[in-house]
Formats: sequence, structure tokens, C-alpha cells
Amino acid sequence: MTVSLGIYIFVVITISFIVKGLVGFGDPLLFNPLLSMQTSLSSKSIAPAMLPVSILLNGTIVYKNRKSIVPKTIAPIAFWDMLGVIPGTLLLKLGAPWIIKVFLGLLIIGLGVEMMTRDSSKSGKPNMILQTIMCFGSGITAGLFGINLLFLIYLERTAKDRGEFRGSVCLVFLLENVFRAFVYTFTGVFKGDSLILPMALIAAPSALLGMFIGLQIDKHIDETRIKKLIVYVFILGGVSTVVKALITHS
Repeated sequence: MTVSLGIYIFVVITISFIVKGLVGFGDPLLFNPLLSMQTSLSSKSIAPAMLPVSILLNGTIVYKNRKSIVPKTIAPIAFWDMLGVIPGTLLLKLGAPWIIKVFLGLLIIGLGVEMMTRDSSKSGKPNMILQTIMCFGSGITAGLFGINLLFLIYLERTAKDRGEFRGSVCLVFLLENVFRAFVYTFTGVFKGDSLILPMALIAAPSALLGMFIGLQIDKHIDETRIKKLIVYVFILGGVSTVVKALITHS
């Protein structure tokens, strides 16, 4: 790994985790396409390298917001999400067609627009079949790209405040991260690229710095603006996924 590549990785991850410090998610939506612009980096190195850092920081956020988390809401989401990691990891090893990523990105953008235009005064019980499909699909994308997004549309509707949303999201992330670490180990993903360890060592301090900055900014933003930011970051995730697919394919 060159010095210039190391600096690039540090800057990209710092910026990505500033976003995570603000809304509780969104880091892979930035670092995945930006890091993929470097020809020497791919999902087979990026996703495994970022996993240890994600486990540490998600665990920290969960602990900080532990009193706001509702376990009965999280349990079914986390179960189907983790189950989806298995086929997602197998697709990662096989190399998924870029067209899958494009469709995924467009789906995420569409859901984000729905979140933006939905009448927040109307609350309904989530469709359990659709919730199961979306959470399973979210696990697949987590195993495949390190992007775990689709389940957010349900937590965004049910969370009462910023603390509950952030803690619940990061608890699902944490459970998925730990499970994915076992799956990656079992399937040999961690041994697949020599850049995984250097990237992980760079990611640790840069992610901590980004989180610290994001949490400091968060203290000065009200609940309404945070909710809008959540939707914007969600839509950014769809754009990010499409960009990453096109970069990989080109």
C-alpha cells in the first residue's frame, strides 16, 4: 500500500464516520463508492477491512443509547437480517453481477423518496411479510457490499426519538457485524486480500476521529433536522450503490 493511498483511505473514512456520528448509519454509503474509485480496492477487501471497526463503534453507540432500545422491535429485524448475510457472503465470494447493485441502488432511492413524501402524521402497523423480505434482503446486501440499509424504513417509522432510532439501528448493525465476522471467517473471506489488514489499521483511528466530530456536531442539531438528514443519507445510499456498481463495471 502506498502512502498516498493510505492518506486517501484515512480522509474518506473520517468523512464517512462523521455522517455515522450524526445519524447512526451511512458510513459505508460514502466509503464504499469512494474507496472503489481506487483500482486496487474492491468489495472483497473493503467490506472485511471495515468490519472490526464497525463492530467496535456500533457497540459503543448501542451502549450509549441502551436505555432507549426496544428489544421486541429489534429481534425479528435482526434475525432475518443476519440470515440474509449467508447468501450475501456467498455472492461476495462468487462475484455478484453489477446489474444487481444498480437495481438495489434504485430500490433504495425509491424507498428514500417514499420516506421523504410520506405523511408522518399517519402511522400504521408494518406489513410483517414485507418487513421480513426487506430485512432478509438487507442482510444479503450487508454480506455482499457491507451496506445494510433496507431495514431502516421500519425503524424510521417506529422509533420515538433520535436515541431510540440510533441505538436500535446500531444494535441491528452490531448483531449483523458479529454474525458476518463468523461467516467471513468460516468462508475464508478474511484471507482473500492482502490489503485487508492495512486498511483495518488505517480505518480504526480515522473512524474514531470521524465519530467524535460527528457526535460533537450532533449536539447542536435539533430532532427535525436530524430526521430530514436521515432520509437524505438514505437516498444517498441508493445513489452511492449505483455509483459503486458503475465504477466497478467500467
